[in-house]
This record gives sequence, C-alpha cells and structure tokens, in this order.
Amino acid sequence: MSPLSPPPACKRKEQEQHKDRNLAPKKQRLVFTDLQRRTLIAIFKENKRPSKEMQVTISQQLGLELSTVSNFFMNARRRCVDRWGEEHSVSPGQPGTSAPPFSKA
Repeated sequence: MSPLSPPPACKRKEQEQHKDRNLAPKKQRLVFTDLQRRTLIAIFKENKRPSKEMQVTISQQLGLELSTVSNFFMNARRRCVDRWGEEHSVSPGQPGTSAPPFSKA
C-alpha cells in the first residue's frame, strides 16, 4: 500500500491568487450629488426602464458614466421590488411600512 499523496491544489484557488496580483486598486465608491440623486429618482418615478439613448443623455447631462446610470436604474428596480415584497410580508398596521423608497444611507 502506497502512502497517500496530498490532493492537488485547487485550480480556482490558484487562478484567484494569480488574479489578485494583477488587480488595480479598488475604485472609490461614487456618492451622487444631491442634484444627481434627485434627478435620477425623478426620472425613475416616470420611467423604470429608460432606453439606452435616454441613459446616454442622462449620463451626459449629469456628468456621470453610462455604466453608473445603468447601474442606478438596475439597482433602483431591485430596491423597488424588494420594498414591495417587504410591505406585503408585514401585516397591516405595523410600523415601518411607510418608509420612503430612497433614503440616504
């Protein structure tokens, strides 16, 4: 009977370690200005899914990257669904069901 050899190293772990060396420093989290936030929220209330052309226009007007604007709408739709689910899971008359959908966190 031969001695057991250690299991081969996990491929994924090796790839992750290799990836970590090549990563640039993490990007700083963007905080919207008051005007940007209010404008994006107002547009979202009117249109949950603006076209790509509309998003390009919004990004140019607010001085944001297109990916930032796209992510805002994607996250806002997700928050909206989450809030709707939370409101219907809590029985009526309980506090906390009338929270505004967008609050400063």
